[in-house]
Amino acid sequence: MAARRPKKQRAEPSGVEGALNPAQGKAADIHDGPVLVIAGAGTGKTRTLVHRLVRLVEAGVPADSILLLTFTRRASQEMIGRAAALLGEQCWKVSGGTFHSFANAVLRRYGRAIDVPGDFTVLDQADTFEILSSIRSDLKLAERGRGFPRRQTIAAILSKATNKKVKIKQVLKEEYPQFLREEAHLAKIAKLYKAYKAERRLLDFDDLLVHLVRLLEESPEARQRIRERYRYVMVDEYQDTNLLQARITCQLAGEQQNLMVVGDDAQSIYAFRGAWYRNLLDFRKAFPDAPLVTLEQNYRSTQPILDVSNALMKQMSKAFHKRLLTCREGGERPLLVEASDEEEQASFVAASVKRLRQAGIPLSEIAVLFRAGSHALALELELERSKIPYVKYGGFRFLEAAHIKDALAHLRVVSNPADDLSLVRVLMLCEGIGRAGALKMQRELAGKPVAEGLKEYPARKKSLQSLHALAALLGTLERVRPTPARSLEHVLEYYAPILKLRFDDWPKRQRDLEQLVALCQRYESLESMLAELAIEPPNRSRKDNLTDDGAKDELVLSTMHSAKGLEWKVVFIIQAIDGCIPMRSSFDDLEPDQEKLDEELRLLYVAVTRAKDRLCIVWPRETARSYWSGWSSETPFIRAMPKNLLERCRASQRLRKSRRGPSRKSRPKT
Repeated sequence: MAARRPKKQRAEPSGVEGALNPAQGKAADIHDGPVLVIAGAGTGKTRTLVHRLVRLVEAGVPADSILLLTFTRRASQEMIGRAAALLGEQCWKVSGGTFHSFANAVLRRYGRAIDVPGDFTVLDQADTFEILSSIRSDLKLAERGRGFPRRQTIAAILSKATNKKVKIKQVLKEEYPQFLREEAHLAKIAKLYKAYKAERRLLDFDDLLVHLVRLLEESPEARQRIRERYRYVMVDEYQDTNLLQARITCQLAGEQQNLMVVGDDAQSIYAFRGAWYRNLLDFRKAFPDAPLVTLEQNYRSTQPILDVSNALMKQMSKAFHKRLLTCREGGERPLLVEASDEEEQASFVAASVKRLRQAGIPLSEIAVLFRAGSHALALELELERSKIPYVKYGGFRFLEAAHIKDALAHLRVVSNPADDLSLVRVLMLCEGIGRAGALKMQRELAGKPVAEGLKEYPARKKSLQSLHALAALLGTLERVRPTPARSLEHVLEYYAPILKLRFDDWPKRQRDLEQLVALCQRYESLESMLAELAIEPPNRSRKDNLTDDGAKDELVLSTMHSAKGLEWKVVFIIQAIDGCIPMRSSFDDLEPDQEKLDEELRLLYVAVTRAKDRLCIVWPRETARSYWSGWSSETPFIRAMPKNLLERCRASQRLRKSRRGPSRKSRPKT
């Protein structure tokens, strides 16, 4: 869990120690006891956490007794690195990571106290889907056709029941009423899935949290040792925690209660993943003596943009009161642009992007945000026609590619021979062995050393050479136990001819595998590498459309969810109509409850607060996606604002001016 020192760490700007504003300084100076920090968007919560780390260590707190929990490993690494740049190398001893990575490390060390073996394998999402699909097929539930949920939906139902600590029936009632009649079958799948994992020493993401809660609540000895190890705990993005993570946080606090949680209730947008924004609102019920520090000074946006943000916050039914203010001077009023239809909306955005680019703003500093990926389809077509390069965030994950999963499956078999899923996958790569044959072999090899069993297996002549080659590879890896990177190199030497046979685009995939080797070089143990890659997988990197300094120069298209934590000079929000934001299709009735409306409102707030200099909200008057009919109206969240906060215009007017061209003295506008 200790932070890993990167080769090159960005230093803090000169004079940053004195740059904390009074509210940030107050939060950083509270060392002992619980404290709640409500940090509005762009108010410098990261800087506050960094300086609190520094001041704790300066005050004599051993760095290795501090635990920093964040929602990405990169975030914790960056914070600890910035603290080290300010104070020195001792800050690298701070333990940092995600709840899941922390759970992984703790369970490997203390899990036997609750009968969790230390050599478990962590399942990624694709593995979970495959296991559930297999169980569904064995029960012949797939034959029920469209009336039975798909494997992704089954996984979501089971995960929500786990994270919300409720029965499957309640999840079905609230979110999947169409599958209520399948409750008994889903309960049986859940039972078989649990047994499958237990027999093979497998844990999925939810299991990591469930078992950590069990360990902290059921093993007094382990709980005491963990609390003694981590005397000071800080949790970032607390509004995104689920009920299990909140229980973990409270258990870690112990008697000393040296606990700081930081978050923004107005940015809680992950209820669909099981996040419970009330964890932040209810923190002082669990810790009534905790002081409240509110960060309101925004360092990102102009005041006209913040005025719109504040107007959105006023509409939230349950929230901490705060008003975002900036020290920046000036700024244009955000635009509210009415387009005749989605095609005109797309033309307006593309033309505006071209003008901004001509004015010297890089494409990478411009983003177009939307509620759902399908809302950008017309825009994508227009960008292709206009030859504007873009990248769309969301979806594809590096480790979900077949060739990456093939390579890692070999390492997972070495790490955990009971991992039947990975064993079946590597067997199916051998010549002449299909799924049925692989499953038969897996059953017959159960309980035997894999490499030895493969050598002796009475396979058909067609498959013998492939099986013996696989046995030689696994035998070498089991016997020598080289570093993860070297182990992967052995696998790739074996896998190279298979790759060329399986994929027409094998040169591209081979580069991916080389990238995976480079990624593995940072790890010392195979188990830690496989666990971390499953818990926090990297995304595929893009290498086209680079600028001279190596950065991507592409227009960013992103869902509002994926935009959280990012910022751009110019932000367009499209499809801002009633029915898309709020997304009416996510509600079961015509009058959605206030909590669901608040979640949609917070999502728009997140989108608005991504803009630094200019904000443009576009809505099409006519659309096939309108909830009521072909005619739309702007989102009710905009209608509820004071009209003077936005400059209103029509897309057609701006497009006509654009076609005439700007005057020599005019400044390009959005």
